[in-house]
Amino acid sequence: MLLQGSLKEFSLPNIFQLVKMSAKTGALTIRREQEWGKIYFRDGLIHYAFSVPQSLPLGERLVRAGLVTPAQLKQALATQKKAPESGRIGTILLELGYVDREGLEAVVRDQIHDTAFDFFSWPDGKFEFSADEVVADQDVLVEMNVENVIMEGCRRIDEWELIFEQLGSLERIPHLACDARVDERGEVRFTAEEWRVIVHIDGRADINSILRECGLDRFHGAKVIYSLFSSGLITVSDAVIGAIGRGPAVAVRGPIDLYNEVFLTTLTDANVTKQLRVEIIDDKEIEIPIVAGMLSLATVGGDADDAQGGGDADDAQATGGENEALVFTASASSPEQAWKRLGGESSAFVILANANDVDSLRATRRDLDFVHALGDVPTVLATYVSMGDECVPAKQVAKTLGINGDVPVLPCRLRDRDSVMAVVKQALALVKS
Repeated sequence: MLLQGSLKEFSLPNIFQLVKMSAKTGALTIRREQEWGKIYFRDGLIHYAFSVPQSLPLGERLVRAGLVTPAQLKQALATQKKAPESGRIGTILLELGYVDREGLEAVVRDQIHDTAFDFFSWPDGKFEFSADEVVADQDVLVEMNVENVIMEGCRRIDEWELIFEQLGSLERIPHLACDARVDERGEVRFTAEEWRVIVHIDGRADINSILRECGLDRFHGAKVIYSLFSSGLITVSDAVIGAIGRGPAVAVRGPIDLYNEVFLTTLTDANVTKQLRVEIIDDKEIEIPIVAGMLSLATVGGDADDAQGGGDADDAQATGGENEALVFTASASSPEQAWKRLGGESSAFVILANANDVDSLRATRRDLDFVHALGDVPTVLATYVSMGDECVPAKQVAKTLGINGDVPVLPCRLRDRDSVMAVVKQALALVKS
């Protein structure tokens, strides 16, 4: 039996049901771009699943479930490295007596549910069922009814939609809070999973960033945040990056993320947010790390109406105030398609150039070419030194990079607020002119 096709034409639940009714043994491979995985069936029952990339390896799942200690996992991994023929990590932990079969099977079942949920959420992709393909070097096999897996997957999708409805967006910023409901309870107790989330809530990181850092899979992490929100223990505010395209916005771009972030934290007195903006690139969701902050235009001597790079006062007011400008940077390794979208919604660019010497300036050529390709975007080149005190003179920088008089070259000390403020002020002045 060989089934293959597109997820746009056939839903996974229907494919699962077909395999079940035919009581087939084999592997269902699901694939899109660089993501893929397999769900194994035996006599129509699901008994193993995995996905690549794997968000949460089995060993880490066991540690987080409290079934093994980090030290035990470390020893099992060392055993596996020393003797690869000893098997997969679950089998090794079982043989060492660090976990019992019941606990291991429970975690494997959870892994299957997580994998199925991930696949159910795919809007497209390709599938292929290969009969008689069996699992190689498995940790442990279980038997799960297809209907139960489908019902759990659909339940999670319904919960996911509710989470989005209440939280609004995973790009919003959570803040610790204590409302009347908390006062009425008189005490607050947190589970281990809640502690994993709470320690990352600092009023600056968005929900996407917290989900990536907290150590829980995306679904369960979002459930914890929703629970804290529903209990009155956190509030959420609009994402700062929502102001992109609605008011004056200055994009900061340079070859080294660390220095780009230092520029922003100095400019805003460390009042920045760290966010993950999800972009669809080539039909694939890509998380783009962004550091952003709002800057009062009065501080830089600008005027909101003059500096407005698009949109109207109402839009600007909804995302931080019409007298504020957004200043942001995205990861230097972000795809150019994502930078083009961000750049296309920006009023001006600040390009940071390491001017230790002429050779160190070469990395800036790529950033200049990118901005030039966007069209007539007001741009300021800010030079800094990462080593020593002497900076390549502005005239030599302009000559080396082939910059004409339309792009001002300003020396900048990244940890001096007056210096970075002067750069942003110049960029906004170019927008006014």
